[in-house]
Amino acid sequence: MRSVKPASTRPQSTDVFVQPDLRYGTHVFVRRDSHRRPFESAYEGPFKVLQRESKYYIVDKNGINDNISIDRLKAAYLKGNHIHVNFPSVQSHNTTPTLIIPQSTTNTSDDTPNVSENKLKRRVLEEE
Repeated sequence: MRSVKPASTRPQSTDVFVQPDLRYGTHVFVRRDSHRRPFESAYEGPFKVLQRESKYYIVDKNGINDNISIDRLKAAYLKGNHIHVNFPSVQSHNTTPTLIIPQSTTNTSDDTPNVSENKLKRRVLEEE
């Protein structure tokens, strides 16, 4: 019995999505992890961000400074709170667009079926 060793535990690392805008916003929503009634919001807030750390933010929740994991935070987009993101510039080509009109082919043989379009612009084969 002394030589029996317990089995090792499985790795507990799970990747969590963190919004890129979370780094720049001044306010955040906080996810409720408790049981919710029907039609109750999953997030509380918005609350003002006081300080940012690598794994948690210090948030002002109704006058109380609270350390909240970034896994539970969602960026709040408030009116007048603009987030500036630098996008790479697009290279423009000084070419003029050309319109290509396909040439219609005329078929003089009488063996082509009668085809029309219905209201949904689908081609329908008509019976003779």
